[in-house]
Amino acid sequence: MGLSEFGNTTFESSGNADDDEVLKSLLSYGADLTKPRHWDHYLYVSDEASARAVAEKISAAGWALQDVVASNSGDGTWVVIAEQFDAVVNAETVRQAREFFEAVLLGVPGGEYDGWSASI
Repeated sequence: MGLSEFGNTTFESSGNADDDEVLKSLLSYGADLTKPRHWDHYLYVSDEASARAVAEKISAAGWALQDVVASNSGDGTWVVIAEQFDAVVNAETVRQAREFFEAVLLGVPGGEYDGWSASI
């Protein structure tokens, strides 16, 4: 996507400002983005049936499912938390993951990809 400066290093952009901020945060805590780590992704949908359908697609693609539950919002929204263990998290893998999860949510009522977190 593009290169920018972060500290004393050149940083490759994922193409998404929010994702780049998380990557920069990992770097600021001393994370080595070439090393594997635990990686979570958060997807929200409007109902349980949609959550189960989304979870099935995610699982079929090789992702583990940490949780498929009603969210704490009280509005009937459900959350699907997908995870990978020993994942290399860098600009390219983040870009690929965002594209995958956004594609999974296409046409899903109330579907929203809410980003990711990773261990340091």
